[in-house]
Amino acid sequence: MNNFRRWLTLSFFAVLVLAQPTVFDFRGGGLTGLASAQDSIRESKKIVPFVPTPENVVDKMIELAGVKKGDVVYDLGSGDGRIVIAAAKKGARAVGFEIDPDLVVESRANIQKAGVQESAEIRNQDILTVDLSGASVVTMYLLPDVNLKLRPNLQKQLKPGSRIVSHAFDMGDWKADKVEQVDGRSIYLWTISSKGR
Repeated sequence: MNNFRRWLTLSFFAVLVLAQPTVFDFRGGGLTGLASAQDSIRESKKIVPFVPTPENVVDKMIELAGVKKGDVVYDLGSGDGRIVIAAAKKGARAVGFEIDPDLVVESRANIQKAGVQESAEIRNQDILTVDLSGASVVTMYLLPDVNLKLRPNLQKQLKPGSRIVSHAFDMGDWKADKVEQVDGRSIYLWTISSKGR
């Protein structure tokens, strides 16, 4: 039985090494790459790399969505918090959702610096698990496949009249109500109708 357990353990580690050959380092006889493995696991939870939205695009997104006092803006994949801050400055209640803990810390500091902490917050949460029903505006700069994953939730959970603004990517055959260009970048707007489309 002991030999079987030893074989099972070695097989398990062999599978890990073959699956992630750059993660483990057996030099010196130990698993010196274990911390790197944990970093890789954390990294795999990120479904979109952080690429900051230029400020002029942020301004156009806020304008296109018609963000105003009384709105509740959810920014999915909020990065350094710049869209959340811009929405809060327009008088909205703004909530960012970000899975990267370092960006959560950075964006919370940026919110404090901007002086909008009373109306803005960042939650450390996977965007695919967010209950969107509390938002009147949803902003995002994600990837086409992620937009499509979110589309059913957007259509089912948002109330009629809610607006969705996406930087750079559309949502397949769900035709945008409006598309604008800023310095060669596309910004898409959808408004939820009574049928969720």
